Amino acid sequence: MGNKIISIAREFGSGGHEIAVRAAARLGIRVYEKDLFRLACRYGELSEKLMESADETATNPFLYRTVHEGNYHVTRGLPTSEVLFDLQSHQIRHIAARESCIFVGRCADFVLRDQEVNLLRVFIRAPLENRIKRKMEQENLSREKAARLVRKMDKRRKKYYESYTGLVWGAPEGYDLCIDTGTLDFDGAVDQICTAYQNL
Repeated sequence: MGNKIISIAREFGSGGHEIAVRAAARLGIRVYEKDLFRLACRYGELSEKLMESADETATNPFLYRTVHEGNYHVTRGLPTSEVLFDLQSHQIRHIAARESCIFVGRCADFVLRDQEVNLLRVFIRAPLENRIKRKMEQENLSREKAARLVRKMDKRRKKYYESYTGLVWGAPEGYDLCIDTGTLDFDGAVDQICTAYQNL
């Protein structure tokens, strides 16, 4: 069987990014998150500025921009979000075949479902109040603005995941490990992920 891969889906403000970075440092592997966007744009020879609003976003059937640039990897005429999903999915499969690593977001669990890899699917959540408080501190926001941001980003991630996979975002049966950072601190979360990774 192939490389060991961790896919991390996360509620906004739950600490998924930080946990991924800490787990990767302990395991000696790389984290791919925002750089998947840059790699996908480079692969398709597309402008990052043109594509940036489409990252981890579902297509709005009433308002979307189509892509007419790029190289032969790009299916022209499709919405930017669909083009980016296809390019990122290619990069995820390409990287997973080459190295053990962690992918954050971008439906990596679904993209790799039929690949020859040892896949650990993780979902990280936390109570809404914890996440609002974290965003207030991180971004120096009022409670009202932080709450609005958390709800908006959760809705966006849920719609993105469900529109491309047909699965329910955050449903426990879809993951190997569900972690609540409201009851488990980040060190404990990293411990759980690393232990599960070693047992793949």
